[in-house]
Amino acid sequence: MGQKAIVYARVSTTRQADHDLSIPDQIAHAERYCKERDIEIVGTYVDPGASARDDNRPQFQRMMDDVKSGAMQVDVVLVHSFSRFFRDACGAAVYTRILEKHGARLVSMTQETGEGAQANLMRHMLSSFDEYQSAETAKHVTRSMIENAKRGFWNGAAAPYGYKTIVVERHGNKDKKKLDLEPQEAEIVKLIFQLYLYGDGKTGPLGIKNLVSYLNGRGVNNRNGKPFRIQHIQEALRRSAYIGTHYFNRTDSRTRKPRPREEWIEIAVPPIVEESIFHAVQAQLDARNPTMTPPRIASSRILLTGVATCENCGAPMRTRTGKNGQYWYYTCSRSADMGKSGCAGVTVPMGKLDEIVTDALCDKVLQADRLENMLGSLLARNSGRRAAAQAKLKELKRERRELDQKLAKLTDALEKGVPLDAVKSRFTQRQNEREQVNRVISFVNREIDSPLSVVTPEKLEAFANGFRARLREDGEPGFRKAYLRLLLENVAVTKDRVRISGRKDVLAYQLTADKPLPPSMVPTFMDEWCTRHDSNV
Repeated sequence: MGQKAIVYARVSTTRQADHDLSIPDQIAHAERYCKERDIEIVGTYVDPGASARDDNRPQFQRMMDDVKSGAMQVDVVLVHSFSRFFRDACGAAVYTRILEKHGARLVSMTQETGEGAQANLMRHMLSSFDEYQSAETAKHVTRSMIENAKRGFWNGAAAPYGYKTIVVERHGNKDKKKLDLEPQEAEIVKLIFQLYLYGDGKTGPLGIKNLVSYLNGRGVNNRNGKPFRIQHIQEALRRSAYIGTHYFNRTDSRTRKPRPREEWIEIAVPPIVEESIFHAVQAQLDARNPTMTPPRIASSRILLTGVATCENCGAPMRTRTGKNGQYWYYTCSRSADMGKSGCAGVTVPMGKLDEIVTDALCDKVLQADRLENMLGSLLARNSGRRAAAQAKLKELKRERRELDQKLAKLTDALEKGVPLDAVKSRFTQRQNEREQVNRVISFVNREIDSPLSVVTPEKLEAFANGFRARLREDGEPGFRKAYLRLLLENVAVTKDRVRISGRKDVLAYQLTADKPLPPSMVPTFMDEWCTRHDSNV
């Protein structure tokens, strides 16, 4: 044998793999090329689905490391075309020089360049043309995809969890697709939001990590039967598509940096989650985000951090001490940072504001007659939700019967001698689908059976008494704070008034929590209650 060579093969997309640039074709061409020229192939490196605009390619880097370290002592690095090696002229020049420094020449099987200075010039011209062609192609593809998105069509990528793609038009040989609901996944999306916001009736709201454990521990799987991961839940809880709007062109596909808001393209999609629930979850995510809410606020023993705001300017109230450090106050953070030019500000003794808020909740909210007035109409709405759940249950049972029939046919086929391998994958798929339907049926049944609308005067009285006792007890401040945060949305403070607001849905949920309810039965409307305490604070 004469020279030794290694082969580098690459495709950017599966579309290329379906045409003449497939990996097997590139390797087969290299084998013929080397056989005709008495060149020995001593190694092959393959990067499927990798762009050549940069060097972020695992096998490319391994190949370069092997050449530089001497693990691969070769004369030639062989590619189908220079565009397989790099589509950036500068990058191509840098890495070609590295190869030459270690005794290897870059050779294209389809672009003969000769040797010496002429070869370098030709290679640089071809690389520059590849870079230009790549940029032009990307520009035209992006323009086409933006136009597609403006017309409301889905651009090729896998549908988000909870959705599937359906063909709505056909232009030539291209299918135009839109998103439609995937019923079973959509129910799980609703469950995820409810668990995060309210919990399962036993635990209270679930953090993302606990939510993942909850789902996986009950056999509720991600797409294709795979377990959920923290990243899946984080992305799902922030996905605006679930309230009917997907944004295309949000980030640069190369740099992953966000594009200006005016360049985003809105695509209307079927909503899964009610807007009130979605926005409540966003507020909760922001409150728990350490980059937005300091950890000390989430864990502080001080009752109203993260809730109290200055009504004059809307800034959060922060704590400070008096001159001798003995007394504590809530004060407007904008005024503290910027002085009177930022806000006239308000400062309130901590103990006094804590007492005002606690007394207002206990005396004006947590009274049986007040609760009945606030929550009666809200709880009555449950009848409509129950009717919808019953209709959903009927459809799910029909779907389960169809799956049972399909499983029976596959079983009959096995009994008649059809080889197991011929039906195994379909049988497994149908079984998994049936299990998933059964899980959703279980959730819906719990929704129908929930006693949410059954609230007696005795229950109202017991709830009010119990909650008042928890808020006024002298025990662990963190415990009192947790109960306050369940009820409070905002405490807006001025020099002579404190305005306290909260959510009726949370009150309704806590009222029924002594008999654990499924999250899907928690009211999904965000009506607010509001009380005002006038005082010379």
